Amino acid sequence: MSDAALVERSRAAFAAYYPRIIEAIERNGGLTAAPVVEQDEIVDLRIDGHLIYGRDARRFTTEQVEAYLQKPLRIFMHRLDLTGIVTKVGQRLVAAFEDDLRAQGTVEVSTHPSGSPTFLISFGLGLGYHLAELTRRTEARWLLLVEPLPEFFVPSFGVVDWAELLETYKARGGEVCIISESDPNRIVAAIVGLMAGKGIPYADGSWVFTHYPFWSFAEARDRLHEALEFTFTNRGFFEDELVMMRNAVTNFSGRAFRLLDGRRRLRRPETAVVVGAGPSLDAGIEALRRNRDRMVVFSAGTALRALLRAGIVPDFQCELENVPGVYDVLVETAKVADISGITLISSATVDPRVPALFGDAIFYFRDSISSTQILGGKHRIIEGTSPTCVNLAINAGAVMGFTEFVLFGTDCGVRPGSLRHAKGTVYSEVGVYEAGNRTQGPTTSVEGNFGGLVNSEPLYDSCRVMLSSAIRNNRLNVLNCSDGALIPGAKPRVPDSLTVATPVVDAVALRAEIRHMLPRYLPGQILEEANFGAIHAKVVEMFAALDALLVELGEGKPDFGLVYDRVMSFVAQAKDRFAHTEALVSGSLSALPRIAMFYGYRVVDAAQRKRSFDLFIAEFRAIAADMARQLATLFDDLSKLTQSPARLLAANEG
Repeated sequence: MSDAALVERSRAAFAAYYPRIIEAIERNGGLTAAPVVEQDEIVDLRIDGHLIYGRDARRFTTEQVEAYLQKPLRIFMHRLDLTGIVTKVGQRLVAAFEDDLRAQGTVEVSTHPSGSPTFLISFGLGLGYHLAELTRRTEARWLLLVEPLPEFFVPSFGVVDWAELLETYKARGGEVCIISESDPNRIVAAIVGLMAGKGIPYADGSWVFTHYPFWSFAEARDRLHEALEFTFTNRGFFEDELVMMRNAVTNFSGRAFRLLDGRRRLRRPETAVVVGAGPSLDAGIEALRRNRDRMVVFSAGTALRALLRAGIVPDFQCELENVPGVYDVLVETAKVADISGITLISSATVDPRVPALFGDAIFYFRDSISSTQILGGKHRIIEGTSPTCVNLAINAGAVMGFTEFVLFGTDCGVRPGSLRHAKGTVYSEVGVYEAGNRTQGPTTSVEGNFGGLVNSEPLYDSCRVMLSSAIRNNRLNVLNCSDGALIPGAKPRVPDSLTVATPVVDAVALRAEIRHMLPRYLPGQILEEANFGAIHAKVVEMFAALDALLVELGEGKPDFGLVYDRVMSFVAQAKDRFAHTEALVSGSLSALPRIAMFYGYRVVDAAQRKRSFDLFIAEFRAIAADMARQLATLFDDLSKLTQSPARLLAANEG
């Protein structure tokens, strides 16, 4: 193929896949990087009078690729126990693999996956001489090409056969994805987002190649591993869904409550303050106390004890999690001061002992979980209430109609050398909880609200990002008095300078208005919308379809990744077909193939890999059958809990 023909073919193929990049190049005046040609071959690039390679790019790239493959930078998952996928359901499969491999004795098992679909991440295009060779040698299914300089693409049309490259990845079942960001945080977010979309288990074994030095490449590469560790963590699992479903039905049937849905209410005039348990709350207590009568206070999780210690009684206490520990912390908190006059705002899945500690209870349907999917179909969910109670507080306040907010103790990270929580919390004053005041997992540095850098953990950074989204999506006016991470959209405000100008809050009128605008449900009333017999029938139907799929997969080639893809497709398409009952098991249905991929792709011998695959399918079917039996018991129990108001009245009269 002549040079002109290659350029025409490559440009046409590239333009068909990436029209926006071509449009950007044309808007910028076309070619700004001049190719250096010797003997009809492109050997370098000149930008603003400077050579990019400074030598023959072909030889440079050949040597660079060979050196890289001798000692490649790759991303591996070394420990299953850090991924959140090994719960009780997963432990059975792990034990089966471990026992079988131990019984075989001489089976060769690699520390790294082999023959598994994975990603090739290339930081930089340059002329692109490295792409074809790395594609061939790594056998990656997806190429994630990071190139913030669009001027490099035009010269690459004379070097890279883009039509052939794109077709190669298509034939492998993958594609070439181009990331044109220059900010390291956005680069990492784009890479992680693409990996999650294709299937995060395939990140195990990924290749990371840097073609030319660029400041954002180095930072992005350094942050990528930590970001993937957080993303790799499995979310949602069968055992937890059982607890949440049982808790929700128990709460709905055990007491009267009000329901807060995601419908926005009319704007309220008061200023709402969200109080988290971050260490900077200590410095903000006096500002809170000084402005208390002009603010509606939303306490988030463990901040309640610190507030009560300071003599500040909040209007609302926000709780998110379903674990018994929430009740234990609140009982400990109630030793400081009476909490029975505070209104609880919580997910319907909170421990059923918690609502009784408070005067009024406001429940909401938390997004993505099984009880919401199955029981909350007629109600609008509140988005973005996780990962922390602070996220719940600001979003609950927003749907109630508050638009003016102040944040205290929402640090989303800590200053170097600081503890993780404020004084007065259980973490600071109750010995059994002291471990919670130490760093949990890897940290990264982020910009501070009052300047400098703050250490943030994956959970806190996710909280920060979600807070920023809530501020933007709800068009909130937010002052941040927390000395932690900078939250985009919130204006930094030193606590001592805070003066709330909105009128003094009429607490009695506020409570009456909140009660009036939220519908009240009697015990069991909301459950009349659900038919547990019909729901269980859909569960049975779903597991029958799942078993048929596993039988089909077991009769095919031993492809662990294919099982993951097909099972995830099954979950994605289930929805209305099975009345959303797949939400009860979707987390574990994701985890089981991921466990199998970890072990199966590390077994080197083909015959043993086939044996491991057969074991996996058999165990998967047995585990699914056991989950089906547990759900049958669950729905039998739930049907006994469900009582309508009429039946309750009849029982009381009897």
